[in-house]
Amino acid sequence: MTVGSRVKLCGTARRTDAELAAAAGADWFGVVIETAFSPRSLAVEEAKPLFTNPPLPPVALVFEMPEARLQEMIETLHPFAVQFLAPADVALLGRLKANWPTLQLWQSLHLPPAGEKVDLSGVGQQVETYLQAGVDLLLFDTAATVAGTKKFGGTGLTADWGVIRAVLDSIRGRVPVLLAGGVRPENVYAGLCEVLPDGVDLCSGVESTPGSRDPLKVAALMAEVKRWNSERKG
Repeated sequence: MTVGSRVKLCGTARRTDAELAAAAGADWFGVVIETAFSPRSLAVEEAKPLFTNPPLPPVALVFEMPEARLQEMIETLHPFAVQFLAPADVALLGRLKANWPTLQLWQSLHLPPAGEKVDLSGVGQQVETYLQAGVDLLLFDTAATVAGTKKFGGTGLTADWGVIRAVLDSIRGRVPVLLAGGVRPENVYAGLCEVLPDGVDLCSGVESTPGSRDPLKVAALMAEVKRWNSERKG
């Protein structure tokens, strides 16, 4: 899928699931690397088969990874993009861009679950900081405490889509934005209509169990995205 809303399927832990994402028409697959709070996390060495001759552009997700290990990960896996789950240091982004000019740098911005208060001006300032730093793509996701563990993404919970739409409208056209956090086949069409993002990012919404993708859910998701894309063209 190269036009309209694009799709990233995240939390990939098996080669067969990367191939499933490609066969279904997704645009990227994501792999969580050495992130303690994620049940889908893989060590760099474990992830290497997913990044070797990948069926889709692979995205490596990291959370507060030390810079030396981050550089080692990039050299070992050669990802299409690195996605920062925690706020990335602007100076670090500059060094990575200088050392790997073709590597895309993606930044996740985490909002609380829908119904909780959001500092809209603070979110806007964060966005502007990353735009000035030259990030290639932004993702709006949900951060929440699940079963006693603070998780940044993979929560299965939606944030306030109205807030995301307001921020996106203020930066539209400057950088692609993906909608994440609690997106499922059942609500992806509504999310696309309300937020008008450049794409969506799913993890738990298309799984049977953490780290195991459900082919039927993937097919249902892609059908809904295709329907939305077709209606937008019409």
